[in-house]
Amino acid sequence: MSLFEPYTLPVSGVTLPNRLVLAPMTTYSGTPEGQISPGEVALLQRRAAGGFGTVITAACYVDRAGQAFINQWGCDNDDKLDSLRQAASAIKAEGAIAILQIHDGGRMADPKVLIEPTPRSASAVAAERQGYLEPRAMSAAEVEKSIADFAAAAKRAAVAGFDGVEIHGANTYLIQQFFSPHSNRRDDEWGGDLERRLRYPVTLAKAVREAVGDTFIVGYRFSPEEIENPGITLKDTLVLVDRLADCRLDYLHISLGNYAAGSIRNPESTQRLSPLVIERLAGRVPLMAVGGIETVEQAELPLSDGAELVALGRVALWEPDWPNKVKAGRSDLRQALPAKDGDVICSLPKPLYEVLVQRAGWVKVAAE
Repeated sequence: MSLFEPYTLPVSGVTLPNRLVLAPMTTYSGTPEGQISPGEVALLQRRAAGGFGTVITAACYVDRAGQAFINQWGCDNDDKLDSLRQAASAIKAEGAIAILQIHDGGRMADPKVLIEPTPRSASAVAAERQGYLEPRAMSAAEVEKSIADFAAAAKRAAVAGFDGVEIHGANTYLIQQFFSPHSNRRDDEWGGDLERRLRYPVTLAKAVREAVGDTFIVGYRFSPEEIENPGITLKDTLVLVDRLADCRLDYLHISLGNYAAGSIRNPESTQRLSPLVIERLAGRVPLMAVGGIETVEQAELPLSDGAELVALGRVALWEPDWPNKVKAGRSDLRQALPAKDGDVICSLPKPLYEVLVQRAGWVKVAAE
């Protein structure tokens, strides 16, 4: 299987130009009102032009109360349609498939962006991280509204010209908070034991598919484990993917910091997690893999494991032409973010470039 083979998704029937996907990455580059900026549009279009067959946007909040980051963009109401159209049309103009990642931060909202005194989550349990507030538990009515907000955001994405949406059920945000035994201590129909913790993500996935019909792409991103105790285990996740396989999804997207690594819960286990998920799925839903992939060899490993799609994140920030150069057999791949003018050279919004340079441990930055 080649990185450059087309792939037809099983439900929507949409054919992706190749197996390479631009991973969704937070940019901190929208407007305070939740609109996309010209710089972020340029980032997306540049990667589409660079050969990524599918481009997934940064997380887009479905409810203003669920905004998680400073200058995050939104898809929470119709006044965002023009903003959404700009992103979709820029990606599709380069021949790539445009997917909007839809999101709610829940208890992981930056306190600086809150519109209420406290964030809301499945239960009133604080995250085990510095800088986040203890949330309040959502009412049953708020849970139902949240599901409806995701469905409405997906319909809005379709109206704006996107080819699909990715439901962000990973990285400790609201959907994962309902699935996790750490953040969900409810005793109603939306939480408690595993069966009831499954209800929110599964109901939400079905609602999104119903809202947009079968010709629109619907994917779902998940994190296979949590380090907290209690926390999500791989055993829990294998049940989740079983249930999601019945939700008429086009793909599942496993969110990993390092694709080749083993369990974060058991440091002694070096077995990669994706093959275990692939085995459980048994071909029912395609798997997209991500996690520190930078080289051709690293990108080919998920395909050899049985995954159908490969998402690249950090390397695409400093080398937007990664797919085109690899396909052409070129070796002049940029190895790091330029220390100066990276916002120009790499078509990055200036706020994102400045954040990345400050976080030199997360990206490689060339010496001046």
